[in-house]
Amino acid sequence: MAAAVARFILPALLACLACNAVVLGQTRYDYFYLEAEKCRLAGDYSSAMELYSHCLDISPMSASAMYNLGILNTYLRQDSVGVGLIRQACERDSANPWYLETLASIYLSKRDADNAITVLEKMARLQTRRSDVLSQLASMYKGKGETDKAIEALDRIELLEGKNVQISMEKHALYMSKGDKDAAFRELQSLCEEYPHDMNYEVMMANQYQAAGDSAKASEIYDRVRRKDPRNVNLHLSRLAYYKDNGMAEPYGRLRDSLLYDPSTGSELKGALLRTIIDEAQGDSTKQALVVQTFDSLLAKPQEDVSLLTLKVAYQIYSKAGEDQVAETMHRILDVEPGNQVAMAHLLQYHAKRNDYHSLEEICRQGFNYYPEEPLYAYYLGITLVQQGKDTEAIEALRNGLQARSDETNAKTVSDIFAVLGDLYHKQDLYEQAFAAYDSALVYHEDNISCLNNYAYYLSLRAERLDDAESMSYRTIRAEPDNITYLDTYAWILFVKGNFNAARIYINKVANPERGDDELLADPMLMGNLLEHAGDIHAMCGDMDSAMRFWQLAKSRKDGTCTPVLEKKIRKRKYLRK
Repeated sequence: MAAAVARFILPALLACLACNAVVLGQTRYDYFYLEAEKCRLAGDYSSAMELYSHCLDISPMSASAMYNLGILNTYLRQDSVGVGLIRQACERDSANPWYLETLASIYLSKRDADNAITVLEKMARLQTRRSDVLSQLASMYKGKGETDKAIEALDRIELLEGKNVQISMEKHALYMSKGDKDAAFRELQSLCEEYPHDMNYEVMMANQYQAAGDSAKASEIYDRVRRKDPRNVNLHLSRLAYYKDNGMAEPYGRLRDSLLYDPSTGSELKGALLRTIIDEAQGDSTKQALVVQTFDSLLAKPQEDVSLLTLKVAYQIYSKAGEDQVAETMHRILDVEPGNQVAMAHLLQYHAKRNDYHSLEEICRQGFNYYPEEPLYAYYLGITLVQQGKDTEAIEALRNGLQARSDETNAKTVSDIFAVLGDLYHKQDLYEQAFAAYDSALVYHEDNISCLNNYAYYLSLRAERLDDAESMSYRTIRAEPDNITYLDTYAWILFVKGNFNAARIYINKVANPERGDDELLADPMLMGNLLEHAGDIHAMCGDMDSAMRFWQLAKSRKDGTCTPVLEKKIRKRKYLRK
């Protein structure tokens, strides 16, 4: 009896132990897999790889550990190992489309068409509604010259998504490439039936018949299109192409000119016709003159849109017609379309180059009126008003620009607006507001060099926060070591701090004493105040001869930048603050 019981109990006990071992192994696997995932997400790829490898020791058939280990190997540029592991993961879990998608993308990136196609075909079988996979397959079949397979893939996309113009045109081209003209015509015919109100497909059909030598059938379709859509652009271009290809110069020119100068012809067709004239004029000065005459004739009348004017600008730029002519056309574009930003941007540069502040002001105001959410126009307007001495209006314009800013506004633009506001506030002796504006400018762009220079210089004039001023000024000369304005500021701050010898080192880079007087005065960047600073620094270094020389040069500048005590310093032969 005991032996019989043992025969039943022992197998049950062994089965139970085996079951517990499996559960224990799965528990250990899950623990190490989760730890691996934590390391991977934390960016500790080395530890993650060790843990995934340990997972494979526990469960050698685990596709997920194998896949993730493969991904990490590709991250670490161990491509052959990584691809091998991902491929094994796809074999272990053959129904996982995400593994296959990763493998396909790797093969595609390596331009391994054969392996990529094999994987994509598996994906297409697993996910039958993935039109993006079918599209990729069609493209790759086409590249390998497997036209029938490419057409089959496109047919499957059409079953999923319905009739699609792009797909039909691709199929048409594929049929033509394999010489199956009947199938190609059927594809176009299906487009005509699907979109009966779009005559462009009818024109394409006629063009194909014409190319195939069936002029009668082509003329029949052309006539049908002309009755239904007499202004169809492609119809007229097809007729012109036919005349040109067959050397029929007279009917070609007659049709082209009649269409060009017909008031009922739309700007789209006129533009297309003008492009043909421009193409024909390449390298022929006589025909180039005809292009200009044609533009002048067509644009002599008021324009409903800017398409022809835009084409004229492109031709003027291409033919190097001159900046003035381009600007004139750009102004006409603004007359027709006042909010055209391309024309405004061009004209801003054009008038700024000529210091035409009146025109600049008009364009900036127009830009800000049409695009109040764009502070850049307010910034340019503020600069333009400053140049005209309209400081109060400039402050208002710049404030309006700041009110219009949003999270998407370019930070450098906001910084520049605050910086100019700071300059204007300082000019009005509103020092606290000026320095607050500079602080805001540097919040938006900490490396705003011109702001750093002005901020530092104005602090030195008030002998405030000189250490901060020196630090800011030093950043400017590090950025632009040859900028004499920034060098002068740094030298002046050192001077105010009493470091006269160091100040002289930097001011000598601005106004080198070894240069002759005529050479110094010939330098347009050496303003009177810079020369006066040189004199002040040399005076405090005990070199009165050099000081007098630079003070006299500053006086001769007569540019209004020197201090009121310059004459007194010269008379007394000594430095005076006031």
